Amino acid sequence: MNSEKIRVLIADDEESLRLSISAWLQDEGFEVDEAADGDEAIQKFQSASYHIALLDIKMPGQNGLEVLRYVKKNILETEVILMTGMSDISMAVEAMKLGASDYLTKPLDMNLLGTQIRSIIRKREAEERIQSLQAEHTARLLYDLRNPINGLKQSTGYLLKGMAGPVGDQQRELLTYMTTNIDKVIHLLDDMMDLTKLEAGRVRLNRGISNPNDSISKVLQEFHIPIESNKLNLVFEPDPEITPIEYDQGKIEQILENLLSNAIKHTPQGGTIEVKAQAVALVLEEGEKPSDYIMVSLMNTGEGIPAEDIPLIFDRFRIVEDKKDDKKGTGLGLMICQRIIEAHNGKIWVESVPGQATIFHFALPIR
Repeated sequence: MNSEKIRVLIADDEESLRLSISAWLQDEGFEVDEAADGDEAIQKFQSASYHIALLDIKMPGQNGLEVLRYVKKNILETEVILMTGMSDISMAVEAMKLGASDYLTKPLDMNLLGTQIRSIIRKREAEERIQSLQAEHTARLLYDLRNPINGLKQSTGYLLKGMAGPVGDQQRELLTYMTTNIDKVIHLLDDMMDLTKLEAGRVRLNRGISNPNDSISKVLQEFHIPIESNKLNLVFEPDPEITPIEYDQGKIEQILENLLSNAIKHTPQGGTIEVKAQAVALVLEEGEKPSDYIMVSLMNTGEGIPAEDIPLIFDRFRIVEDKKDDKKGTGLGLMICQRIIEAHNGKIWVESVPGQATIFHFALPIR
């Protein structure tokens, strides 16, 4: 990336310093925007994009650390450099823990600032190239695996139809078993491909204005047969106070399908599944101010999740053991759910009382 294309936002309440930094960076070929405090900086982020945010730690309104938290939660493409006085070193260390790329002490060395901005951009571009290459290699490998497996599925389908000769009861049983397991492998490969794309940032959200109540109703209707056949009690009363919000309807319904499928699987006959959506004010990250969200909760009675497993429920390397049929799974579905919610700038989490119930929650921001 050339310096002419690097966009920088400077947020500092000291006007003379802000103007001098801006003038120097513009002379160096950077595109520069300015904000007089933290609140204005956040407003700028909501209407424009920047490669670098240069933030003073101490500002009126929301300080540099609060703006940093906002950026790290909502804006993946922006790197943050904090400016601090010598007396603020402890806050600068805290900023690094929160994800700042670097911090500079005042008075600033302008030559060092320009070098640091370019170095951060080069590092970011190198990381993105490596991630892209890794994602492409993984996706290609998964695609290459999926093709022959699809061929196996078609072949077993032909055999089941008797296209290669008569099929006896024993052969039909074995072919049906093969087809079932091939479908499981295909489903697993599809999950892995989805996760690879999500983690590489290659999946764009198709946002639109929808009502979460409608999405829930649609998915529940799709699952009415397994719910009824398992003799489960379903509770869902749409909240009339919920108004449409912006989200990717297909992706959120994918999450609902995954959570509902798990709930049906782990709810004993005669048990209850309850789904609800409500508007709430939540603090999702420590140090943030409460914000408005639509929180969707899905509860099912049953065995619950052991307390020691709760922190690992969305872990990439977690192996899921199904006590019902003594089989193990990857838990990729929940990881995909987490990545989708994070792409919406929301959060997903789980609560459980072993032996009684499990509740999955996810929150979508109201914009």
